Amino acid sequence: MRYLTLDSSSKRLLIATRNGKKKAGIVLNSVGKHGVFLITAMKNLLEYVDLKPGDLEFIGCGIGPGSLTGLRVGISTVKGFAYPFDLPVVIFCSLDLLAISSLNADEKGVVVRKGREGYYYWRRYKLTDAGLKPESAPAFFPTEELRKELSSGEIVIGETQDFFDDFPGLTTRIAEEPSVEELLRLTEEAHASEEMINLRNLKPYYLQKSVAEINWEKRYGNQGHS
Repeated sequence: MRYLTLDSSSKRLLIATRNGKKKAGIVLNSVGKHGVFLITAMKNLLEYVDLKPGDLEFIGCGIGPGSLTGLRVGISTVKGFAYPFDLPVVIFCSLDLLAISSLNADEKGVVVRKGREGYYYWRRYKLTDAGLKPESAPAFFPTEELRKELSSGEIVIGETQDFFDDFPGLTTRIAEEPSVEELLRLTEEAHASEEMINLRNLKPYYLQKSVAEINWEKRYGNQGHS
């Protein structure tokens, strides 16, 4: 198996590659300037495992939800990298990466990621011996609505400690930082599930409504524009 994979949905940038038994990767924490490092890191990693872009079978790409700025940088880079070689793209939800790094075997949990003020992205999971099993689609809820959705028996996993106060009475856990091995594992699970997408259709999850949409609904409900 020969591929390159990345996730740019947060301030943490993960990039990894595999050429058979040869594996390499890099994790850049709290950098945020993905465009400065991404293409250079991709080329260096491929060189390290004796691959050229044209040798790849596919590229893996996390499509969020998360930072739209980071996602746009990552996705546009993948498009530019894949297009000349007509490489297929394997996609995965970026919340899955936090789940696979933070849940124990046979454990259920909900991964949350802060969106705009008062809102969270979230998804429900179970980790089994066979791999990560999502039990809901990615969603974007107001904090109050999400609290009602969660049960006391679930573990709520977030990236920073400041989310604890938003979920009183629930079991909370700080997400483990995903590793290169976990990125490779998730990408291969997505590939096995045939999570492929046409390069022209590659784009971030757009779960987050615009401020204009939210203000309109607050003022007019779900009525159409007059």
